[in-house]
Amino acid sequence: MGHHGGVSVIDPAPVPAWCSLQSADEPPAGTAAHEESWVLLEVPARWGRDIFDGEALGDELSERLKKHVSDCGSRMLFIRRPGREGQRIDRHRFYLCDTRPGRRSIRVGRVDRPADMLDLDLSPGGHVDGTREVEGPVVLVCTHAKRDQCCAVRGRPVVAGLESRLGNRLSSLDPDSAVWECSHTGGHRFAPVLLLPGTGYTYGPAETDLAVRIVEAELDGRVVTEHLRGRSTWPPAGQVAEVAVRDSGVEAGIDDLVVDIDPDAPHVAVVQHADGRAWRVETGTRPLPPRAQSCRKPPGKASAWVVESFTRL
Repeated sequence: MGHHGGVSVIDPAPVPAWCSLQSADEPPAGTAAHEESWVLLEVPARWGRDIFDGEALGDELSERLKKHVSDCGSRMLFIRRPGREGQRIDRHRFYLCDTRPGRRSIRVGRVDRPADMLDLDLSPGGHVDGTREVEGPVVLVCTHAKRDQCCAVRGRPVVAGLESRLGNRLSSLDPDSAVWECSHTGGHRFAPVLLLPGTGYTYGPAETDLAVRIVEAELDGRVVTEHLRGRSTWPPAGQVAEVAVRDSGVEAGIDDLVVDIDPDAPHVAVVQHADGRAWRVETGTRPLPPRAQSCRKPPGKASAWVVESFTRL
């Protein structure tokens, strides 16, 4: 912390104790949240440590909304536009993001108040009257300070950089294609965390230059593999397998790879390419030196996903 004119300001210079610096040696593949669909709700108010802890929406609505989203098989994140613009809203934008290849879509709508979300079908592929498909990416960067200081201090400059370098290009595609700050997605030790909820591709650490390249690739239908944590559509072993195939030099667009996990061998994944090729990838984990999972937690056991075998079928 420094002081500027009597006001405390956060010094963005990295602090060795930060969890995101302690985890610089951790391979990112396999660490994305496993969610097929994301529901994004614009909530400019202060977010609590957990978005459903009552601080932002009150206890009763938070409990009902948490249950409703869960019953629909989706995961909700709170979002807000950066800067002053994000604090002034008339209605709450929401996005329904289905990440599944072949069914992928982002639909946008608006509600007068967050409680109105309780009346909507928030399941993957669910139909909600008054929504429309967004013709461009939605880009999320975690800035959830209450959850972890790394996300706020390292995430906000990335939001600002993406906004200044790509904001106009996105809004020219669609007024609802935009860069947003978002609540905790998981894995703040990889801050800055970037999530493309329309595809599920999750990255970290994604500093501004890399973040711009990631979004530009999405605009071209490509996938950057640098610091790719995985596609949330798949469970961890599937994320690791897809990243391994992409890293092996295989050309593949966003939806060209589909992952199947053997229910009897959840660490084994078969990755199918749209052109007919396929690979069997056996995954495993190996221990890492203890480290904090977040800045608020003491160091604990840690492990990383690894590829045990990689076979062309």
